[in-house]
Amino acid sequence: MQGECKVKLRQLEDSLLDALNKSEGSILENDKLIQTLETLKKEAAEIGEEVAKSEDTMQEIEQVSNEYLPLATMISKIFFSLESTSQISFLYQYSLQQFMEYVFAVLRSNEDLAKIPKNQPQIRL
Repeated sequence: MQGECKVKLRQLEDSLLDALNKSEGSILENDKLIQTLETLKKEAAEIGEEVAKSEDTMQEIEQVSNEYLPLATMISKIFFSLESTSQISFLYQYSLQQFMEYVFAVLRSNEDLAKIPKNQPQIRL
């Protein structure tokens, strides 16, 4: 989203420079140029609002991600520990899919997680 807004702003800047370059005579007396400037100003304000909304969304995503970071870190450590047991014997091999099924089964069976209010962030299974 941020990249898309930057592209739009860049296009507006180019449009403004093009309109100024094609302007003949006094800039203040050129009604077409003034109208173009007003249009570009409105579009830039709309893009600014979109950027602000996307920044709020990104902050919310980061906040929720940070809440799950300790769990994700611990789960990845457990998986890589289990995966290294294949060096002991070829019989100890685990797929990530199988491991994640076990993790989700444990999370689903946890009674404490069932008590979390619905407005709190939850793991989507």
